Amino acid sequence: MTIVEACESKTNTTPDFPMGWYSVERSHQLAIGEVKAIKVFDREMVLYRTRSGKAAAQDAFCPHLGAHLGHEGRVVGESIRCPFHGWQFNADDGKCSHIPYCDEIPERARVRTWHAEEKNGEVYVWFHPENTGPQWGLPDLPELGDPDWTSPRYTEHLVPAHVQDICENSCDPVHFQYVHGQMSVPESEVTIDPDGRTMHLHSHMKDADHPGHLHATTYSPGFAMVRNTYGPGAEMIMYNSAQPIDDGQTLMRWTLIVRKEIEDFAGDDVMKGIIDGLSDDYPIWANKVHRRRPVFCKGDQTLVMFRKWVRQFYVTSQDQQEIA
Repeated sequence: MTIVEACESKTNTTPDFPMGWYSVERSHQLAIGEVKAIKVFDREMVLYRTRSGKAAAQDAFCPHLGAHLGHEGRVVGESIRCPFHGWQFNADDGKCSHIPYCDEIPERARVRTWHAEEKNGEVYVWFHPENTGPQWGLPDLPELGDPDWTSPRYTEHLVPAHVQDICENSCDPVHFQYVHGQMSVPESEVTIDPDGRTMHLHSHMKDADHPGHLHATTYSPGFAMVRNTYGPGAEMIMYNSAQPIDDGQTLMRWTLIVRKEIEDFAGDDVMKGIIDGLSDDYPIWANKVHRRRPVFCKGDQTLVMFRKWVRQFYVTSQDQQEIA
């Protein structure tokens, strides 16, 4: 008897979340004393800014009776106060520091605190499935705030795809022809820095709407910087930082800037072009399944390189073996 397997959309699974830094908010959108409920790594969290200005990210639910600290929780100095019974938890280590009706604080009264840092105008959280500390620093974007570049333009895009599938585009020159409508596959080269962690795609985009050179730098599955050069003094940078909401949804935060030389006559056009390009990728991401072990051909060298590179961001040997 022939057995027909279930549809792959029902049986395919995604990897766990890769270790690394992930954006959870823009810095200017988190005021002192502000409390927000966020979802990241398929977890409910609370994000807040203490009175000294420190951004803190912690697991959302109070260990007392489970109230969500992100809904009606209050900042008190360098702690957050539960809206249910007033228990306060320190921003730095998550320990309960005050119970208004009891002097003795239980040893287990604490919430998990995630390592958070701010840079490049964003609040980032470090993720490691074993809860270890950061293994590398956040990348620099020196052009932000440089007087030769424009003020940043911000966009956000909710994409129904695993963060790795989105990142894979940064190493896929073939899709420029078939998804983005270029006349041919651009001449491209993929390299990896000596540290083994940072990956680069260089593509000569002669058939694009705005011909030039594209340099995509991928620091980790949650971080990529795309630099488009159209000529001397004519450049645009798009900085993508991702928030993996769960294994099937990713919020991408884009920061776009252009050189002042092209601000008035081409700046809006090149930024609009890269934002509009997302509409080409979206139906692919929204309707594909994640292939843990893809069937590659000889022409897929850059994708094979990506799959081998991305293994380092997974902890379990099973995920590392099944990525490629």
